[in-house]
Amino acid sequence: MTGKKLKVHVTGMGSQGIGSTTRVLATAAKLAGLTVMTMETHGLAQRGGVVVSDLAIGYDPTESPQCAVGEADVIIALEALESLRSMPKLRKDGIIVVNTTMYQPLSVRHSKGEIKYPTLKEIEAELKRVTSTIILVTAQEDAQKLGLSQTMNMILIGALTANTEILPITKEQIVESMKTILPSKFVDINLQAFEKGLSYKL
Repeated sequence: MTGKKLKVHVTGMGSQGIGSTTRVLATAAKLAGLTVMTMETHGLAQRGGVVVSDLAIGYDPTESPQCAVGEADVIIALEALESLRSMPKLRKDGIIVVNTTMYQPLSVRHSKGEIKYPTLKEIEAELKRVTSTIILVTAQEDAQKLGLSQTMNMILIGALTANTEILPITKEQIVESMKTILPSKFVDINLQAFEKGLSYKL
């Protein structure tokens, strides 16, 4: 698998674990002997603002890791609407993994129906215009059942791993990465979350 190129765009809201999602994949790629570059952009993270992170695996270190329009092979969206906003970055027939939980902003919740927020079916229909490989995951609900909502990103990584051959890293390398970078007291529950994600099949 050495030499495989892959660009991943991770998107979501502040405190959802975008950074740790990228770090787990990046560390696994390093364990596979691949070059890794990352770029993270923070919005108003403390207020639930958008946070995005780009990851380039197997690229020349002089190149930018940023996913331009049509460059992302994979999008991991920790919030459903953010998958729609990031859709232009996905290459044709790329792969998108979506946490189905909807986080309506205050402006929508207080508008008494005047501001329209798309349904999950509407979001999925839009995504299908770009790709047929859409992995919908009830990651937030699953993580809460495990007892730690912050593990939903590992559920999404597991779902991606279970449904695609595109990753130039193995399940074992991802597990080793998690053991390497996560605080020891949270490793077991994150491994459980990863295993839960592996149970999702298209």
